[in-house]
Amino acid sequence: MSMTLTVPDEIARAAEDMARKSGGSPERLLLDALKAHFPPVPEGLRDEFDALERASDEDLLRFEQSLGAE
Repeated sequence: MSMTLTVPDEIARAAEDMARKSGGSPERLLLDALKAHFPPVPEGLRDEFDALERASDEDLLRFEQSLGAE
């Protein structure tokens, strides 16, 4: 998947300044920052998130109530 982002001028200037000081590119700097902020989700956990998205409100309520019963 590929995505194009537009960042505010303030962030672009800061990225360009930091990249110039570090000898890298602003694009790489911002990509690295995004990767650090959004680490990959392990496959098993992704499956659990998908299941939660598909669950009905009633299913989620029953699950929540079952946690209180333990």
